[in-house]
Amino acid sequence: METIALLIAVAVLVEGLVEYVKTIVKVFTEGDVKTGITQLCAVGIGILLALVTGANIFTALSINVTYSWVGCILTGILISRGSNYLSDLLHRLNLTKTQ
Repeated sequence: METIALLIAVAVLVEGLVEYVKTIVKVFTEGDVKTGITQLCAVGIGILLALVTGANIFTALSINVTYSWVGCILTGILISRGSNYLSDLLHRLNLTKTQ
């Protein structure tokens, strides 16, 4: 079950990172600065909160990450994708963990 949880967490991270890269490209190609600033603020706040609180989804899933701060940063990226998105993910992970 931990392998499935890891794959889900990594898939969500990749999706989030791709969306952020697309936004950054839009800033430079279309001049959509407002959206870029909003998303950069969301990422910054998410990562800051995860680092300050020590939130680490990988630790919570009993998955070893070599550097705990990396787990916090990745968790911050998940947090920055929005509380509803993260809530859905945690609900799904909790369902797979209890089965």
